[in-house]
Amino acid sequence: MRVLIGMDHELLRYGLIQLIKDVHSIDSMVLAETASELVHSLKQYTFDLIVIDERLANAGGIGSVVKLMENQPKSSNRVMMYSCRSKELEKMVKQGKLQALFYEQAPLNDLMVFFQQVLKGEKTILRLYGDDLPEEALPTNLTKREEEILMMKIRGYSVVDSARLLNISPKTVENHRRNIRKKLNIKKNHQWFEWGIRLKMI
Repeated sequence: MRVLIGMDHELLRYGLIQLIKDVHSIDSMVLAETASELVHSLKQYTFDLIVIDERLANAGGIGSVVKLMENQPKSSNRVMMYSCRSKELEKMVKQGKLQALFYEQAPLNDLMVFFQQVLKGEKTILRLYGDDLPEEALPTNLTKREEEILMMKIRGYSVVDSARLLNISPKTVENHRRNIRKKLNIKKNHQWFEWGIRLKMI
């Protein structure tokens, strides 16, 4: 498999390479750290898998980068990583200009499944948890205290530390956390952080 990774963040790039290697063997790989390197690579070579950070593509204009990808073989898998939801990119998936999108902070297990789907040729979007909800569906029924507890949980405060700072009992903090989990349908630990982003708390 011939792979192009367009990403300027070294750690993210390294992690992505390792993940792809776990899913499929790689024959050759081109790394593009700037928009100009990305454009040059797309013009010079053909790839089976192209993964681009939308922030890198933005430097050269997402539309022009996607247009360049259309010159790649039809069998190539064209994937974009996003940092915040983009209706423009989702529209491109629906139109077939891109094959897939994934959120940069998606959990590793979800990413493994995502890339397996991509390499099978499936169209897919891996969203931030709750990002598929319309704005009006965002929960507005958190109490002021629950918002404080949610913020503290996101920032890594333990139950005991939260209780001490808010001058309430640890049992009360646990009750608030249970209510928040119910209201936001939180089932996994990473979803606390994701809801923090979704609710613009971080």
